[in-house]
Amino acid sequence: MIGFMPMTKKIVTIGGGSGHAQVLTGLKRISGIQITGICPSTDSGGSTGVLRREYQGGGYVGDLTKCMVALCNDDVLAGALSFRYREGSLSGHSVKNILFHALEEAHGLEAALREMGKICGLGAHRILPVTDKKTELCARLRIGNTISGEATIDTIAKNPLWNPDVHAITDIYLKPAVHASRVVTRAIEKSDYVIICPGDLYSSIIPVLLPRGMRSAVQKSKARIILIINIMTKRGETDNYTVRDFVEHIEKRLGRRADVVVCNSASISDAVLLKYSLEGKIALRPPRRADDSRVLAVPLAIVASDGQIYSNPKVIERVVRKIIGRT
Repeated sequence: MIGFMPMTKKIVTIGGGSGHAQVLTGLKRISGIQITGICPSTDSGGSTGVLRREYQGGGYVGDLTKCMVALCNDDVLAGALSFRYREGSLSGHSVKNILFHALEEAHGLEAALREMGKICGLGAHRILPVTDKKTELCARLRIGNTISGEATIDTIAKNPLWNPDVHAITDIYLKPAVHASRVVTRAIEKSDYVIICPGDLYSSIIPVLLPRGMRSAVQKSKARIILIINIMTKRGETDNYTVRDFVEHIEKRLGRRADVVVCNSASISDAVLLKYSLEGKIALRPPRRADDSRVLAVPLAIVASDGQIYSNPKVIERVVRKIIGRT
């Protein structure tokens, strides 16, 4: 009897920063899938911001390389690539950012993606910026003002004059408007699943959905859409948001309803919640399944030794395996 070989499932992941990396860390343990991770191109802070301002680097370097390293199976190599200098002229820069920028400067973006993928051992997986065009992330506030730059939006609550009732974000957009790369929209159109990763709603997730062509690609795709919701709110971006608020804002940009909404059901200690509350962050409670049959509540939250809350890659792996039918 000839054994049945299941077809490779094509999975697109969308997001930026640590949340996207946590999802990829879980997904890489699943066989029979091909991952295309799509990252924002609007980062203007930290190492990426310096490379962008001083060396004409793209606003995708940090998120892109973090996601590549998340898929790397060599822990020693991953640790070296993630090493960040703490002093001297390279202070604030990681090895992965410098290496990728050098590859791109010497050989162009396409070759840099290919060679960095080889270094990290990505195999059939790939990580892509949503666009290679230069653009700025802008936000409109309830007061009527407009602020520019991902780093400014990301840290708006650090302004001593910030007030959540006055300075809440009402809209987010790109200036100038740019098109998503064709390789990105094609990957979405041909995907079996699209996973929206947890992360900062207005500075990591929605920026990936803003370039022209993204909405139509999602609408053309027959993929099932999985939203993995944040565990905590973020001061300055999602104050007092509920899970429903996250879902509605993301679905508005997608132009489609999600098929599965994954939320955290794990309890978090009072001590950790107190620490986060001092930063203006509160835990998101999963809605009742009776109110939304798409909701899948799982013990997603894990607390690291430094007290930071992360999405547990092992739980993500288990959930995605169940959804896509992989054992």
